[in-house]
Amino acid sequence: MATITFSVPATTTSRFAVASDGVPHDLADVLNRTASGPYHAHLAGRLGSSQLQVTREDLTNLRWDPGAVRAAGPEERRAALAFNDASEFAVVSACAPITDQPRAAQVARAAAHAIAAATGGIMADLVTGHVLAPVTAERTRFVLADRWLGDTLPPFRANGRCTAPDPDLDPEGVNGCACVRLRTRGLRRFGLPELQITDVACPHDLAALNVLRTAARRLLTDHWSWLATGPAERTRTIPAVLDLTQRDFNDFWGTTRRVRLTPPAPFQVTLSPLTSRLLTVSQPAEFDGTINDWLWGDTLPLGMYDVLKAPADPPQAAA
Repeated sequence: MATITFSVPATTTSRFAVASDGVPHDLADVLNRTASGPYHAHLAGRLGSSQLQVTREDLTNLRWDPGAVRAAGPEERRAALAFNDASEFAVVSACAPITDQPRAAQVARAAAHAIAAATGGIMADLVTGHVLAPVTAERTRFVLADRWLGDTLPPFRANGRCTAPDPDLDPEGVNGCACVRLRTRGLRRFGLPELQITDVACPHDLAALNVLRTAARRLLTDHWSWLATGPAERTRTIPAVLDLTQRDFNDFWGTTRRVRLTPPAPFQVTLSPLTSRLLTVSQPAEFDGTINDWLWGDTLPLGMYDVLKAPADPPQAAA
């Protein structure tokens, strides 16, 4: 059986930023005065350590580019533009042991949410490169769909530049283009390589995205089970063939209402190393056809063709 071996870092870093007019100089005081809820004790215990650093930065000392932060969807474009044009920021960083994930990343994001609420600021995840909508609380149960993956669709039909035929009208449209490339941005903070799927035709973009999401959730579940064994080595070997199920897809969303997929049978994807920190996701090796033939066929559960956003519980709702 083919396998893939990758290095597992001892620590990983999550970074969030809040853009606001007049960011206070004493951000620790802001957190101590305003933070509440299930993460309050974690914030108090970690603040000032490498596991939770909060700094005020402006355009004179930035080591990152606010202009690189983007909107994940049209409804966030105004917030992204305001973030891009800002001159003062609160930056929250968490460098923590890999065994402290996902809690370390959740605590850091909870701190950023608290600062954004106190200052009326706009928050962004500097790992995914996306602005984040304000929420009332960071939920305690980890849900990958809560904007941890940087999973967004490109503009359909490349904003009108793609003229490939529709496969519903023309069978040639199944492989009519290869416009879509999707890549996760966020698995690295949990010690995993990122995932990528490429050469996808525009009509199959959502199915490809849900394959990527499902594979990411399965890898993360297996990764945390492996870490729980307390391995001494700093490398991990996984099968190159991944069996995915309806449960993996539902676990990505973390909802109480299950998405019923048809058929419920497992399906497989093939993983291949592109770099040491990036794996490609493709159809099974024995499948006779292209990635688009596979996505358009009857192998995938039907729900993967039409679920874009959380099907039940709102993302990042308080637990």
